[in-house]
Amino acid sequence: MGSLKRLQGARLGLIFGMLLLGLSQCTAWRAKPDLSPLPKPESKRTYDSRALEHFTNGENYALQGNYAMAILEYQDALAYDTTSATIWLALGKSYLNLGKIERGIQVLQKAYELDPHDREIREILAQIYFLTGDTPNAERFFESLLKDDPNNQDLRYQLAAVYQKNQKFAPALELYERIFQADTNEVEALERAVEMAIRLELADKAITILDHLLQKKTDNERYLQYRADLAAIIGDLPKAIAIYKQLLMLVPDKIEVREELGELYSRTDSLAVAEAYLRLLIESYPERQTSYINLAALYLRNACYREMLTFLDTVVTKFPDQPVFYLMQGIAHNSSKDYSKAEKALIKTLRLQPENIQAQHLLANVWDALGQYARSDSMYEHIIRTNADDIVALNNYAYSLAVRGERLAAALKMVEKALVKEPNNPSYLDTKGWVLFKMGKVKQALKFVEKAHAKEQKNAEILEHLGDIYQKLGHQAESKTCYQKALELDPGNERLQKKFAR
Repeated sequence: MGSLKRLQGARLGLIFGMLLLGLSQCTAWRAKPDLSPLPKPESKRTYDSRALEHFTNGENYALQGNYAMAILEYQDALAYDTTSATIWLALGKSYLNLGKIERGIQVLQKAYELDPHDREIREILAQIYFLTGDTPNAERFFESLLKDDPNNQDLRYQLAAVYQKNQKFAPALELYERIFQADTNEVEALERAVEMAIRLELADKAITILDHLLQKKTDNERYLQYRADLAAIIGDLPKAIAIYKQLLMLVPDKIEVREELGELYSRTDSLAVAEAYLRLLIESYPERQTSYINLAALYLRNACYREMLTFLDTVVTKFPDQPVFYLMQGIAHNSSKDYSKAEKALIKTLRLQPENIQAQHLLANVWDALGQYARSDSMYEHIIRTNADDIVALNNYAYSLAVRGERLAAALKMVEKALVKEPNNPSYLDTKGWVLFKMGKVKQALKFVEKAHAKEQKNAEILEHLGDIYQKLGHQAESKTCYQKALELDPGNERLQKKFAR
């Protein structure tokens, strides 16, 4: 039973089910409410006979579906007794049945003030608040109801659904787990628990829950796919591949599963196996683009730029209007440091897809590498105008200005904005350090570049910056050590070779 069905399943389910059909406030309810007789807790009090007479008349009208007349009778009853929560409750339900939602809520709130322990009043308010989008109030009332009836599975579902709406995924996860612990047939609760665990980025927790589900439904395609994807997320590619092979046995004709398996192969170290599998997929399904993309990505991950570019030359002929393949050409040329060819491929990408942000970033970097600073600056400024919080553009632009020694105050502001979003990003820490170094604030620069190095110790550029700073401070031995380590990581770097030889 889904969470929405749970919300529709309480005592006044017919009334609130109608709300889900999008009835406006002036639409009549077509279902009769579940009207209860005068509750026993109020039976000891003395009733004004005139109030009781009008209340009874109102009940009769309500049972006939004549809610307008029922409202008039309840109002007359309240003229003689304003302290009866029962009368206010009946009036509120009639307003709801006439589609007068706001008025109904106001009246039900009055009933609640008179008798805050009445379960029916709280049930109606909880559901009407949920269905009208007032989820904070819905949460308050559902929590109250569950406190009184802590083992009620329907209430657990209802409150968990409200927690989800309120972005409170941790308590929702806990409730879904409690539902399953109370009744192991409640498989849906585990499904929802998986969703909450994923939202909370608790991959291990989600895997544990999925393993429970797979014990109950070993051949469930959806569960297997989620389990495989989670294995891939945590880096357990052999497990993910094994599950996808199991999926292929269940759905051998489902091409999407074959393509997912190909994508997983492309991320392994088995270059030959992955290449053979992906080429077989391309041969079998030549009009589908996914395997072409995966094969190009396989070459890129393995730094096989020549093979990648040769392959892409044929692909762009087959798919001349698909920007993704020109983008991949640009990435391959950029990785090969063939910036002129990268520029051409990226311009083609942006002609087909002008707002491709990845192509914009990469083209700005390429123009920067080509020394075309007016173009790169213009592209960075376009990106930042479009999205002032694009921290990648902010950092890269700041670094480019620092390398040139231009507009250093502006560069510092940009990288500091990036660091607000990601204070531990080693690239951003290094950029700030390098801006400070170019500003002559060498000791401050050392602090940030050392932080960057502590977080990413095998980065030749950071090590080179650290060496330059140590040299400026007169720490020759430390400087030489940094250059040596940087050369081990980037042995063909002539600039580093000269610095180390000094």
